Amino acid sequence: MRLEIQCEDRIGMMHEALDLFIPHDIDIRLVEVDAKRRCIYCGFSDIPFSKLQRLLAEIRRLDSVEDVKTVMFTPSEREHNALYTLLEALPDGVISVDLKGQITMVTALAAKDLKTPVYDLLHKPLAQFIKGIHVTKETWANPREGLSKRIRLHGKTLLLEMKPIFVKDEAGAKNAAGTVIYLTSKTRVDRESARLIQAPEAEHHLEHYFQSAVLKSVAMSRMLSQAKRFVDVSIPLLIQGEVGTGKRYLLDALFQYWYQRQGEIDALLMVYHAKDITSQVILDLDNASGWLVIEHVECLGRAVQGVLFDWLARQSSTNTSLDTAVRVISTSSLDLATLARGEHLSKDVYFTLSALTLSMPPLRERQEDLEGLVQQINQSQSERYRLPLPTLSKGARMKIARYDWPGNLKELRNICLQTLLTKPSTEWQADDILLPDSHPQTNRALVDHSLEITLKQWEAELLMQLYPRFPSTRKLAKAVGMSHSAIANKLKEHGIKT
Repeated sequence: MRLEIQCEDRIGMMHEALDLFIPHDIDIRLVEVDAKRRCIYCGFSDIPFSKLQRLLAEIRRLDSVEDVKTVMFTPSEREHNALYTLLEALPDGVISVDLKGQITMVTALAAKDLKTPVYDLLHKPLAQFIKGIHVTKETWANPREGLSKRIRLHGKTLLLEMKPIFVKDEAGAKNAAGTVIYLTSKTRVDRESARLIQAPEAEHHLEHYFQSAVLKSVAMSRMLSQAKRFVDVSIPLLIQGEVGTGKRYLLDALFQYWYQRQGEIDALLMVYHAKDITSQVILDLDNASGWLVIEHVECLGRAVQGVLFDWLARQSSTNTSLDTAVRVISTSSLDLATLARGEHLSKDVYFTLSALTLSMPPLRERQEDLEGLVQQINQSQSERYRLPLPTLSKGARMKIARYDWPGNLKELRNICLQTLLTKPSTEWQADDILLPDSHPQTNRALVDHSLEITLKQWEAELLMQLYPRFPSTRKLAKAVGMSHSAIANKLKEHGIKT
């Protein structure tokens, strides 16, 4: 139970309040003062309601007490739990030790690295669990500088980083209070190092913002080549793409590429959902610099459309393409033909915003990129959830390639996460990946009034579903009880690539 006593800040107030707990035989376990809010907090075990009523009445009768009430937690308890929640969300394990090298706080990820439950780590010497570091008692008691070291822990390479904790006293002097330790996986360290190596060239090569494994498709290469030609001009750009194709990621890459090349320190990437755009947002652009991004532009209100059209017209009449301070970029999941009909945007606004257009290709046009995308997604998610990084069997690759992915990257991420959590194996098989049925069973009708054509179509669909599970002509032939040459001919007849 927690009590919050709101009162004036005067000498003796704390003493008078705590004295009232003694006659009631209440063992106080927590006392906290919040000077800014003028509150005293007391924590103790639950007591009967009748006793609580008497205690509250006695506290209210104290001089300078303005109010007293029960609360669920104190400010420091809330701050402590908020900080701990934040640390638990980090991709690295965190440990805190006191001036004696005893563990005072540890996150679940760090406990997993140490292969010891959290409750068995608390108030124990850190050196008992990490043999690769040797820190003297004097160093723990007087931490002065950080330490970074690679260690081997239970067969895994980790980067251990130690940073001292200091607390300022009333005079402003720093006093040592302990050490915080980060445990970072080697995989993440190596990936960050690779990114740093690429960074100097990123301003010259837009492709460096993407991994090469996800740029193998002709559709993606063509789109990026077109984007590079559009990035340095300031006229409006409309990026169209189906739901989940990665339009926002492309926008971030384009802006960083442009920003590095232009070197405008004050330039901002201002991203709004169309429903959140107001007339004032448009008018404020006169004092801004950078890119205004309107997501789901088809949701732009009619009144705001008029203000935006007037603002764009004013820019084109008073500025050249080289000195316009703000570039307007919009995105939409609707196709250009639908937008051009004027049902969502006035035609004047649409044709102004679509002076340049880019189409983000859907995944069904990026089959060559799928394996790289899955690997990229799995690398990120396996690090986040501390799971082994899986590989893909030939059957799994075939199954992923044959699916249409109507939800594009969003659906791919969902499927990868589900498979990673339910099948944390080193190699995914086709049956491990659960995909919606692209060809649901329906009541069949004759195709072209021909039983032969109907059977051939059904045979093609069945073989297309079976091949990822038996990803070679010999395995498939054995599964269906046919000869290798016969099944190879059928795959060729139905145009099923192997």
